[in-house]
Amino acid sequence: MIDNQSQLMLVADLIAAHFGSSTEVVLHDFTGDVDHSIVYIVNGHVTGRTIGDAPTQSFLRYMNLHGPRKKIDKIRHVSHLSDGRIIRSSTVNFFDDDGTLTGSLCINQDITELVALENAIKGLSDANYFESSALSTYNEFETTPSIHGMMDNIITEGLTLIGTPPDKMNKEAKIKLLKFLDERGVFLIQKSGQKVCNLLGISKFTLYNYLEEIRGKDKKGMK
Repeated sequence: MIDNQSQLMLVADLIAAHFGSSTEVVLHDFTGDVDHSIVYIVNGHVTGRTIGDAPTQSFLRYMNLHGPRKKIDKIRHVSHLSDGRIIRSSTVNFFDDDGTLTGSLCINQDITELVALENAIKGLSDANYFESSALSTYNEFETTPSIHGMMDNIITEGLTLIGTPPDKMNKEAKIKLLKFLDERGVFLIQKSGQKVCNLLGISKFTLYNYLEEIRGKDKKGMK
């Protein structure tokens, strides 16, 4: 019997539980009859095998059961079943102190649907099906109970963008916030000016001067 077989069976259960029913985990024991090496299998429906079955021919091609120890583990090896399904496999081999192969733990994942999905997405992407744009800090489809609720949300977004509490803001930070709010149309909302003045601790006169400065620069930039 392969060393630590019971522990390896627990590992097989864990892998299968983590990746789901499309992932088969097989434990081979080569200390006995090689023609019946499978001593434990989870989700055997993936390849249609059961306990007592033999290794696959492709698996045996990677093995030299009577030769010296070799580094012949397989990682993410892709193959096809006779029914056309695509399988991605990884194998780790176990050896005794003399270098003789004693067993293997194999993971066989049916990735047929994943490959189909990947190809579909790639096709859509190549056809410019998905619109690409710069990341936005707000959701233009967001709804709020009232216009003032929307204003509060925009102000919160602006404060997050600046990253400085209002009472710690210098003139540059305040102007940056005001520019953000102005571009979002906050000052079209009734009584928004007073709310922003209270937030930033500035007078309406200062607010208007800042806005004139912002809008003046924007007009120059458009020329």
